[in-house]
Amino acid sequence: MTSLTRRGFLWAGMAAGALGLAGCSPAPPRRLILGCGEPGGSYLQFGELLSSVARDAGGVEITALATEGSVENIALLGAGRVDLALSLADSAAVAATRDDLVAIGRVYQNYLQCIVRSASGLTSLADLAGRVVSLGAPGSGAAATASRLLDAGGLSTAATPPVTIERTFREAVVELEQGRIDAVFWSGGIPTPQIAELAARTSIRVLDTTSALPELLTGYPGAYAATTIPAGVYGADSPVPAIGVANLLLASSDLDDDLARRLVDVLIDDAARLVPAGSLGIQYLTPASLIDTVPVPLHPAAERRYRERYG
Repeated sequence: MTSLTRRGFLWAGMAAGALGLAGCSPAPPRRLILGCGEPGGSYLQFGELLSSVARDAGGVEITALATEGSVENIALLGAGRVDLALSLADSAAVAATRDDLVAIGRVYQNYLQCIVRSASGLTSLADLAGRVVSLGAPGSGAAATASRLLDAGGLSTAATPPVTIERTFREAVVELEQGRIDAVFWSGGIPTPQIAELAARTSIRVLDTTSALPELLTGYPGAYAATTIPAGVYGADSPVPAIGVANLLLASSDLDDDLARRLVDVLIDDAARLVPAGSLGIQYLTPASLIDTVPVPLHPAAERRYRERYG
């Protein structure tokens, strides 16, 4: 796949040729591929919304690509197979030493959810010892975060550690309902439609995993935050403490400056249209939060555009 810089050059050449032939034909929109996540998940949903909004704004065509999630997205970005990538902040932190990795903005918060059947009797993180647990899909940020969580909670070194497997989200939900696995980790918005549909068929519980948060923050400063899943979500009678993880919109440092500025304008001007319908969780599409992309630096052109827009 050609690099974005070269692609921008080719489009510019095509536009110049068109102007020479037709006088004032509009330049074709620049096309970008955005690495998202699994079908049914927040990443792909957000990517499709961003694609629609950017198309309406004009000048940028974004293709939302279904992937396994953060870890794969960052790898695809590094290989030049996508132009933009969505990633959990903790997964991005691991790759932040790469000089070519930059951010366009912090877009919203994921909730790390550990789902069990109510009938299982599991009520705490410690109860996962010896149980079969799906961490997430291979190459997903959820799997990486869940693995760190088990380490931080002392489960990985317990006398009977959890039996961890990696399943796609759809597979894991089916296996949980059938009783073939005991718990499913998922990182996404709330309520996640597929989990809400499961809760309508089978009584489920979201475990409070925040006992591991202090240790997680020691290893990954700033990557996690204490948050709450509101009462009523998935049929819960009361709020459930949870771990929040910021999501970043990433790019390579050679992303065309004009495209970076256009993306910033979309995030600012069309924030309301980028929030998935029915979302109850925290959205970060605000002036103060968009620029807070630690541990990944902002794209220089994006940083300049934020300053122009916000002062």
